[in-house]
Amino acid sequence: MRQGALPAGLLAAGLILTGCGASPTTGAADSAPAKNPYAAYESLTGQERTSKLLADAKSEGGVLDLYTSNTDIQDLVDGFQKAYPGIKVHAFRANSETVLQRALQENQANKPQNDVMDTNDLELRALDSQHLLHAYDGPATAGLKDAAKNLGGWTAERFNAFVVGWNTNLVKEGQKPKEFADFADPKWKGKLSVEVGDWDWYASMHTYLTEQQHMSPAAADALFKKIAANVKVTKGHTVQGEQLSAGQFAVALSVYSHTVDKAARKGAPVAWRPAVEPVILRPNGVALMARPRHAAAALLWVDWVLGDGQRIIAESLRIPAAKSVPGYRDPIPPGTTTYSLSKTAETDTKKWNTAYDALLRGVPAAG
Repeated sequence: MRQGALPAGLLAAGLILTGCGASPTTGAADSAPAKNPYAAYESLTGQERTSKLLADAKSEGGVLDLYTSNTDIQDLVDGFQKAYPGIKVHAFRANSETVLQRALQENQANKPQNDVMDTNDLELRALDSQHLLHAYDGPATAGLKDAAKNLGGWTAERFNAFVVGWNTNLVKEGQKPKEFADFADPKWKGKLSVEVGDWDWYASMHTYLTEQQHMSPAAADALFKKIAANVKVTKGHTVQGEQLSAGQFAVALSVYSHTVDKAARKGAPVAWRPAVEPVILRPNGVALMARPRHAAAALLWVDWVLGDGQRIIAESLRIPAAKSVPGYRDPIPPGTTTYSLSKTAETDTKKWNTAYDALLRGVPAAG
């Protein structure tokens, strides 16, 4: 969940460092680990690895401290504790900016408290830029999609899909949106929604229009200004999904596919297929902390969540990082144009955050 534009202080602490290529903060650099806390397990595979990790995790106290923004984290916690009943997971869940801020502050104070981080890619890149993560290279990587691997100090465990979703009571058959540019039509005035913190979606859509559709930057800016004149702003994707289901607006331009699918499964009048292209894919990842308090438990968790845990991710209507999950059916229809989160969103964080904030200035809130 992304909640609001990132505060200036938090940007300075993490995301701007990533975008600008700045050196790590003094506190984080000074606290960099002198040795690899996972070294004893790197050569182990199969049952030998699992047995060693489980035994050592129990000797550490049988605890795993996890920071996450994943709204479905309890399903994973329950699955892990069923597989390894001797390990208790303490999960702190908040929005992605809050978990980033908490980890940064604790490490600046030289008092790291978590073993594993599970959150969005941009926040993970910010932590990685501070040398606070330890790259995972365990046996589970063999079963992952290429897009999930080689991301630095973290690994994708799932993908969020930004889609255009609509309320089927308000958008009748034959009126379904077809092209993104259509939302500039004044007929959509007050009927559209965007999420206030989705500057990364905005960066990706803008870049897609200019690089893939060969639209000039000025033309893309003009299109977004016309669309912005029709939108209401929501804060948080969970709230956005609830408001879409309740009919507080007709169309959500940047809603998660799993949010719509879960609501539809419960009987809400919402849909997103056939997809308005492109579907923007953003990796959400898991990372080992460089200075864990419970190294064996941390590695046991990552092995599991990138292996057997992928089935639970698929059951929660997320897009798993694994190449193959028994019984899984990709929610994105075959032939749909997809576009991965733009690299410019990673390198020009401040630029896109500022531009999105300016675009939405003065736009009314939904609800």
